[in-house]
Amino acid sequence: MIQLSAEVLALSGEPALLARGGKILYANDAAGALLGRDVRDESLEKILGPAVAGMQAPAFVGETELSGKRVLLRVRSMEGMRVVFLSPCVSARQLLGDAFFYALRNELMQLGVCVSLLQNRLRPEDTGALRALCSISQSLYRVNRTLQNLTIIRGAEDASLPFQPQAFDLVGLLRDLIDTVRVMTPGPEIGFSAPGSLSVLGDTGLLQNLALNLLSNCILHAGGCTRIRVTLRSAGEQAILSVDDDGCGIPSDRLHTVLERYRFGGALTDLQRGPGLGLTAAREVARLHGGTLLLESREGIGTAVRVSLSLARGISTLQAAVPQYEQSDDTILTGLASCLPPELFDPRARE
Repeated sequence: MIQLSAEVLALSGEPALLARGGKILYANDAAGALLGRDVRDESLEKILGPAVAGMQAPAFVGETELSGKRVLLRVRSMEGMRVVFLSPCVSARQLLGDAFFYALRNELMQLGVCVSLLQNRLRPEDTGALRALCSISQSLYRVNRTLQNLTIIRGAEDASLPFQPQAFDLVGLLRDLIDTVRVMTPGPEIGFSAPGSLSVLGDTGLLQNLALNLLSNCILHAGGCTRIRVTLRSAGEQAILSVDDDGCGIPSDRLHTVLERYRFGGALTDLQRGPGLGLTAAREVARLHGGTLLLESREGIGTAVRVSLSLARGISTLQAAVPQYEQSDDTILTGLASCLPPELFDPRARE
């Protein structure tokens, strides 16, 4: 029975202990990693404390501290043995972050529905109210964009971000995206240069977010920008996506801070342009795709961003999957929320 129980626990990815008579008979690899040592033959009281070891209930749950970490435990007794499952507690900071994101997304959705209903019920002559609702709607999209970037950065750091790479034609995705942006953006001229097709191995949603972040960065922060050039080419085992602008460039004393979070230009007006997460999120997306993001800028000349991505070698464009991405107005409104005129956030203007 002991051997069978140990073999079962060995297959579990969750830290687990097997004890009898107050003595630990077996600890699986996950438990050893959590505790930092092999605890076989040690007393259950020494590891879990007297309160837990002294419990007589056949099954109970609780919390204790192990090696300086708060740990949830589930204990079950059977045939004179005790099985103890351990799992690290989620930090209060993470719990608060998860609850905040969930609540904020829910409230944003409710506010968005209310704004749309009001916009559709107002008459064309109610110009003041319509302008106010468009401004509110634009603010909602801005917050949603910030949440998207935060989710990417946070998820990339703790490996919780859904990442579903597939082979697809990146040229098609970028062409469709840029065509839509051209129609909706009254800003700089956007040029696009690429081969007829180029298969990459990537997550279509994340790469679409990356492209919108780079375009938004040019339109929003490159003062005096009249032209944006997007190019895509292959180089060895990688695809190189370049986004160049002819804007004001970044002062040399600020260049080293542009990939830091929550860094602004210093002027109060910069606070309205967002929390400075776009490039950081784009860098994380590039990293997830086995590539890098590099930025160069010369004051008075412009800024260039280079992103490397993995090519889908051995898979032709004809064999590559048709990209499954949402090329909707909402996608563009979110990605360029700070760059577009408020009137575009009236749903009737887009019908």
